[in-house]
Amino acid sequence: MTATTRAILWDMDGTLVDSEPAHEAAFDSALHEAGLSVPAGLHDGLLGASGDAVFAALREATGTPLSLAEWTGLKHRHFERHAHAIARLPAAALAERLGARGVPMALVSNSTPEEVRFCMRATGLDTLLDTVVTRADVPRGKPAPDGYLLAAQWLGVAPADCLVVEDSPTGAAAGLAAGMQVLYHPQAPDPTPPEGARYIAPGAVPDPLIETFLNMKAQP
Repeated sequence: MTATTRAILWDMDGTLVDSEPAHEAAFDSALHEAGLSVPAGLHDGLLGASGDAVFAALREATGTPLSLAEWTGLKHRHFERHAHAIARLPAAALAERLGARGVPMALVSNSTPEEVRFCMRATGLDTLLDTVVTRADVPRGKPAPDGYLLAAQWLGVAPADCLVVEDSPTGAAAGLAAGMQVLYHPQAPDPTPPEGARYIAPGAVPDPLIETFLNMKAQP
């Protein structure tokens, strides 16, 4: 570990890995197998939401008799089938460089443990982060702060000394609610980024801002 007592907390989907195409394909395939149809744009409108929140929206839209566990299992089976669509994003290389320097880091995801393990293995990032918080570890998923606060606790770093890197307004809201600094780095331009987060436009790199954060003095 370096001399810094500051930590970087990474979102996974849309930040370190691009799994949204696989998630969308799995969602559509699971709908087809279950004989369900949803309004156009339902999945896109739930970017960054946890699986239980997605299922609640699905149940409201379709009245499906499936349980959350049944839907999760069905979707994950199709998610594995679409694994070829999962790819690293540029931030993954930065995370590897910071990890090699011993910078304290954690992964905080709204995905299930199975999805997190699968995505990290599929992209070769499964040995990068020892501290991983999934939706199963906390009472509430993002936009609640629970996951980020738990990651800070596990790392032994004060929330004020944590920098969250997120691609969705939902995740950014979770980091801000946890009292952390937030870099909001979406994959598509956002004319109205979350208030309080530092916006990094698509195509720009977060490296300089992260280095500035790490070089600042931690809270006493």
